Amino acid sequence: MPVDYLGLRQQAKEAAGKAGAELELVKLRRAEAGALLSQHANNLEDIRNKVRAAAAADPRLRCAIPTTEPLDQPQPEPAVPETFTLIASDGSQINPNNHEPMHYFLINLGAIEFLGGTNAAPKVHTRTDLHFAEYTTSGSVTEEQVNLKRDKGERLLLAELAAQASGSPIITLNDGPLELWGDKLTNTSESQSFSEDLAEYLLALDELHKVGSATAGYVDKPRADLLVRMLEVVHGSPAGRPFRGVTDAMLLKNILGFGERSAVFAVQSQSAARYTEHRALHFFYLNVGRVTPWLARVETPAWVAGDKQQLDSLHAVLVEQTKILGAHAYPYVLHRAHEIALVKFEEHEQVSNMLISEMRDLGIQPGELSQKAAAKRMRGRRRHNP
Repeated sequence: MPVDYLGLRQQAKEAAGKAGAELELVKLRRAEAGALLSQHANNLEDIRNKVRAAAAADPRLRCAIPTTEPLDQPQPEPAVPETFTLIASDGSQINPNNHEPMHYFLINLGAIEFLGGTNAAPKVHTRTDLHFAEYTTSGSVTEEQVNLKRDKGERLLLAELAAQASGSPIITLNDGPLELWGDKLTNTSESQSFSEDLAEYLLALDELHKVGSATAGYVDKPRADLLVRMLEVVHGSPAGRPFRGVTDAMLLKNILGFGERSAVFAVQSQSAARYTEHRALHFFYLNVGRVTPWLARVETPAWVAGDKQQLDSLHAVLVEQTKILGAHAYPYVLHRAHEIALVKFEEHEQVSNMLISEMRDLGIQPGELSQKAAAKRMRGRRRHNP
């Protein structure tokens, strides 16, 4: 038997007991945080001052910053624009694998473009980029670097398609945060690579700004506590984490009705300093659960957060999109973009075989499969009898 289920069951019982006790504590913390939210719902300038002071003391602080809307006031679902252009992108990849005969990675991007309010058929777009035998000064390209390039590529594709769009308003979406993550890439070559990718990413945001696109990143199951961390600053004990375990979604789920969004918040963080002026990072929570609350986090740049018409268009179209898949409250266009971009297992094998074939046609002998990988591909295992 590969798993010790008898031992595992006892561990599961112990873990469940601990989780139950912790959940009770989280309920109490959530109630206290909720009371604090209501108490300070309109003290926006005071909260901003406290966040600034806390950030000066601890530059690593990452939390929400109030903008102009009361903290506990739901914003109703606006009307959907009569016509609009909606573009969503997603990406998938084949990561470099040192056990394979060939060292390469592949990024596959998919996008779908809808003209809302018309009978026009949606347009499908794909981009496939193969990177063969790429190395940095520190060694082979890492999976984290491939993820970064995929995220950048998704936004670049959105900017390209938005520039060609004819219908207005233009709404562009990707799955996941708007912020490009790369802080874990700490060695010299990786940091340089991140800086180059970030520069291209910011240019893509500028292009989206130029064409007036209401662009956003959609986080389907957020675990963030940016708003909760802000309340801990208000509480006066951010380092002690008095509301540890409480998420923003827990805090807001009984405040927001279906189709309603929260107030819009800016972001205090070290990485947010890279996103200045019209690119400044903002977010709001959106309840897309028709039967039970389901809160998504929607990240937008400042030019969308500060424009009521763009914000309302984004809000309304997102709610409509989450109705299409029935019980699964997830934007249909993002679901379709994922289907378009997905690289299936058999396609992975076809790409590898194609590369090997091309090399052999040129008289180049490809590398070899590692012994470990070869053993995993054995059709059956033989018992060794000494």
